[in-house]
Amino acid sequence: MRKIAAGVIGGALLLILVVGSVLLADGFGSQSNFGTTDESHTFQDSETQPSEKTSYFIHEQGLKLILLGLFSVLAIGIIVFRKYKLRRWLLLASVIVLGFVMGGFLCPVTAVQNIFLKANTGYLLLFLVPVVLALTVGRLFCGYICPFGAAQELLHIRKLAVKIPPRWMNVLSKLRYVLLVYLIVRVLVTGTAILQGYSPFKPLFSWGGTPMTIGITTLFALLSVFLYRPFCRTLCPLGAFLSLLSRFSFFRIRANTSCVSCNLCTRECPNNAIDGGTVDASECLLCGECVGICPTSSLCIERRRFGKMEDTDLAASAQDDHECRK
Repeated sequence: MRKIAAGVIGGALLLILVVGSVLLADGFGSQSNFGTTDESHTFQDSETQPSEKTSYFIHEQGLKLILLGLFSVLAIGIIVFRKYKLRRWLLLASVIVLGFVMGGFLCPVTAVQNIFLKANTGYLLLFLVPVVLALTVGRLFCGYICPFGAAQELLHIRKLAVKIPPRWMNVLSKLRYVLLVYLIVRVLVTGTAILQGYSPFKPLFSWGGTPMTIGITTLFALLSVFLYRPFCRTLCPLGAFLSLLSRFSFFRIRANTSCVSCNLCTRECPNNAIDGGTVDASECLLCGECVGICPTSSLCIERRRFGKMEDTDLAASAQDDHECRK
């Protein structure tokens, strides 16, 4: 128990140190740097400059949009046909194709800034894909498509997993919302983007980097072995934005009337998104771990019902119970 506690404390402290080092590196809260464009980074500098109006699709955005659509269709297919075992193969394909081949597009840190800087290009369509997915089925982009999240999950070893106490995790998870708000406010005030290339694994996908960015990638790669998606859960601003949208998703996982409250799903969920059959849509990555472990097959995706269920809905609920077992 002491070793586990030490591991938890060490992991949390490392995350806090990463936050502090990044903030200091780019002058968060510093008036001298607040209004300047960061030109010292080697990643995506051209994407933060005003684009020439020669083409709607720049930086291979057309190809990226096609790939994003293809991965979205495959992810939806896995969920609809309940073939969750194929999910890891899709994550691997994401790392290879969207990560190494395409350079890790929709970088979590720059994505929420570029939507304001490049809305007149194909980037708007790229950004709208995960937004529409979040409003429809939840955090499908995070759980199946994003190469940055996929890399963290593929590195994670569940036998070596260290779980941060919920109270600590709640505090750490708020950092991503703080970063999201700061980046949006800053880009609206200054019209420039910062922290290009600081997303973990971006140096790896872009085959370059600075000592700082490479160090951050190495640190989060090591943390990912023991902690489930540490960057996604604590610092990812794009994930924070999609998390907010997923609260209103039209479809979501829920436990039907056949649930026996065994809490196996609660223990199995790697993202702590389910408690006794009640799913937190903002945290659920639709990984299917809870569906696979459920002894009564009571977990399924249903269309969200607004308001209280009417008497006529009870028959539909019973039908849902039958469908979930198929």
